Amino acid sequence: MSRHLFALLIALPSLLITAPVVNAAESPTWNWYEVKDGKVQIHLHVFWSRTCPHCIKAHAFLSGLQTRHDWLKVFTYETSGNPANMDLYRQMAASIGRQAGQVPAFFYCKQLDMGFVSDDTTGSRLERMLIYYRDAIQKQVDDRRPKTPPVTATPLFLVTPPEAPLDFDLEIPPPPPEAQTVEVPWWGQVKADEVSLPSLTLVLGGLDSFNPCAFFVLMILLGLMLHTGSKWKMLLVGSVFVFVSGLVYFLFMAAWLNLFFLIGHLRVITLAAGIVAVLAAIINIKDYFWFKQGVTLSISDSARSRLIGKITALKSRSGFLPIVVGTAGLAFAANLYELLCTSGFPLVYTRVLTLRELPPAEYYGYLALYNVVYVTPLFLIVVGFSLTLSSHKLTEYQGRVLKLISGLMMLALGVILVLDPGFLNNLLGAAVTLAASVGGAAIIVLVHQKVLRHRKSASADPTMHSLGE
Repeated sequence: MSRHLFALLIALPSLLITAPVVNAAESPTWNWYEVKDGKVQIHLHVFWSRTCPHCIKAHAFLSGLQTRHDWLKVFTYETSGNPANMDLYRQMAASIGRQAGQVPAFFYCKQLDMGFVSDDTTGSRLERMLIYYRDAIQKQVDDRRPKTPPVTATPLFLVTPPEAPLDFDLEIPPPPPEAQTVEVPWWGQVKADEVSLPSLTLVLGGLDSFNPCAFFVLMILLGLMLHTGSKWKMLLVGSVFVFVSGLVYFLFMAAWLNLFFLIGHLRVITLAAGIVAVLAAIINIKDYFWFKQGVTLSISDSARSRLIGKITALKSRSGFLPIVVGTAGLAFAANLYELLCTSGFPLVYTRVLTLRELPPAEYYGYLALYNVVYVTPLFLIVVGFSLTLSSHKLTEYQGRVLKLISGLMMLALGVILVLDPGFLNNLLGAAVTLAASVGGAAIIVLVHQKVLRHRKSASADPTMHSLGE
């Protein structure tokens, strides 16, 4: 990969790190309901895209929903080719303190539901909520209707007085508590639209942490510091290195997050992120079979030499402040090289994050959680080295296996972003993706090792060689 492309990857999102997450919306003009002849009609506003397979399923469900409930009026807005509808989506979301995210999106009675899995799950919940609000608002209308006193005598001419006008500026009730949370096994009560986000954060952060580039730099650093014979110095250097690495990674991911918010929620952006992840995955998988041949995202030999030179210079430093400053500078430089090794994971994760509707602070909270998970294995390595004063080098083969696992996971995530981003909106989707990636990597390694052993035995046995001719 060229030096210019690397500079663009690092610099472009960094320029946007202070970009706002939420833009203010103008006053909305839509209605949540209307009252005709004393009957409440609920308005359901649906935002969808022609490129969204879940939207097609939602349309089929909505057709039946309107047939079953004559008090429901559905308004649909296509977003992929209509910027005005996308702006309306953002305005409606902002008016209720939410943020526009994925499609399909359903607005009703100051509520927003995003995504559609099936008629029996998402559809059933949506129907229950619409009935709940219709009944609650209809009760208010009935309670405010003037009661006609009973007629005790039959006059000669009975004239029914006209119905007094009603004030229909009614209060929309809050949603029922059970509609806002769901029970997840081994996890407890969580928000319905965030069921998989904590688990997805742990999964991707954990996989991203097994970064061969980061392992290489840290193990070389600790290996050279081992010769000082000082546990506290190893622990200090290692801890500072891990902390700065996590901080740089957090800032990098925050930049991508704000870049995606600045660009918007168009489907083409998700598609582009998926394609980049797929390309990075293919390169990492290629490195398992043909290490550093052709295009690679590994640290180059020249970059390794420069990093080792910085590490050697750090070993000779004494005093708390010089060691901390030197280690921080080394960690910053090392992470600039490492970002290419693993850029696919933060790219995918931040895009998935922007497709969810969250308060601004929670986006950065999830980024912080991701990075805590990311640096945990590195910190455990530091503690192990410091306590035992022993070292272990990451072999080339171990690095290749790590690249294979991360490459398969990145490939799966990239394909999901391209074909069906909603697949990651549930725990099962994240679990299936992880299991398939790790299982696929194990099968590939076993088969590859068997093939290599067969080739080795065939080349060593002249009889087998002649039979194969």
